[in-house]
Amino acid sequence: MSHEVDELFDAEMVQQAKTLLALLPRDGAVVSRDITISRINAHSYEDKLSYRIETIDGKRIMQTEGSLDPSVIPFKEGFSVKTVDNELWHSFGLSSPARDYRILLLQQDEFRSEIRGDLTTDMVVPILTLLPLMLWLGWWTINQNFASFRRLAEALRRKRSDDYRPFVESNDTEEVSLVKGALNHYLTRIEQTFLREKQFSADAAHELRTPLASLKAQLQNQWQKASTQQQKEELESLLASTDRLVSLVESLLLLSKTELPPQHWRQVNAAATLRQVISDYYQWADSRRLVMDVNLPDTVLWRSEERYLTMLFSNLVDNAIKYAAPQSSIDIQCDGSLFTIRNRIEKSHHVDAKRLTERFYRGGQLREEGAGLGLSIVSNLAKQLGLKLTLALEDDWFVAKVEADQALLEKPVISRKP
Repeated sequence: MSHEVDELFDAEMVQQAKTLLALLPRDGAVVSRDITISRINAHSYEDKLSYRIETIDGKRIMQTEGSLDPSVIPFKEGFSVKTVDNELWHSFGLSSPARDYRILLLQQDEFRSEIRGDLTTDMVVPILTLLPLMLWLGWWTINQNFASFRRLAEALRRKRSDDYRPFVESNDTEEVSLVKGALNHYLTRIEQTFLREKQFSADAAHELRTPLASLKAQLQNQWQKASTQQQKEELESLLASTDRLVSLVESLLLLSKTELPPQHWRQVNAAATLRQVISDYYQWADSRRLVMDVNLPDTVLWRSEERYLTMLFSNLVDNAIKYAAPQSSIDIQCDGSLFTIRNRIEKSHHVDAKRLTERFYRGGQLREEGAGLGLSIVSNLAKQLGLKLTLALEDDWFVAKVEADQALLEKPVISRKP
């Protein structure tokens, strides 16, 4: 601001000097009068501006009253600045083309400072007054322009990992429409890739069922025809390996099925479903000398798919029996909409809780039959049913918790038999 004000006044001084110079006589005529222009006290700035006209040899022709003496501020061609009695003066000197006259204009810096202050106040105060409004308008405009992006980000956060439906374009800006189009194209590619891999796993498992069943039948026939004990033992080892392959194929088929969303949602008594699963597994648990400590209500109503829910509870109970410490107990409880299945594990059973739902992860317990797909199947089923699954190790207990979201509760009814 200060520089611009000085530039403006310097330009004005140049114009004044040229105007005064044009009024002086030419063609060798010399003015010899010494004229002093008196103050008229018409303005407070009158004493802060002055000029002096003199001949080239320094003889004074005209000056304003109160103008500084040439001994204080002598003539100097062009612009200059000098301090007189602690006051700063700006000067501009100009000589006539014939080099017979010269003009010196003077301006006190205090005059310029007042102008600078007034201009600054006139500009800064409105800016500071309008700045909050301008900032708010800018914030509001940005928010309006990015509202579609916020809605898109929120939709992305809410989208389930198995939801490949495209985003609907409605009242979006051009930028958001481009992003949605790219996302929809990407979702389509992911879905196609996922479906190809899932279909390959299902087809491969399905194609393996028939030759494995044929191989098992032939091994059983050979075992019946075996004439020595050694041959029978070798065939029994092959049959055990075949059974493991059959179990793996069945698990892969089940895993591929559980990656599909359920089709038949209805009101299901989750407590009754779990009791039926416990009944189906009771004999196996008893054969392993395990105690089933069950405390379930009579009714817990969920909006679910009964087949998927049965598979989920079956795999959890199967896992608890399979990996429970010998002659220990399995606790199955229900608190509100939360089912908990707990089993003791052997101290030597080292398990990484973060990898429990990984496919084929068995925690090093290879002595137990299985392919390590049970908890992966449980995890898939929980996602498809909208259930919260928690798997954890608490001291020497393995704890599995299954909880329904409030939206899945058909009726908040939990009753017990008297």
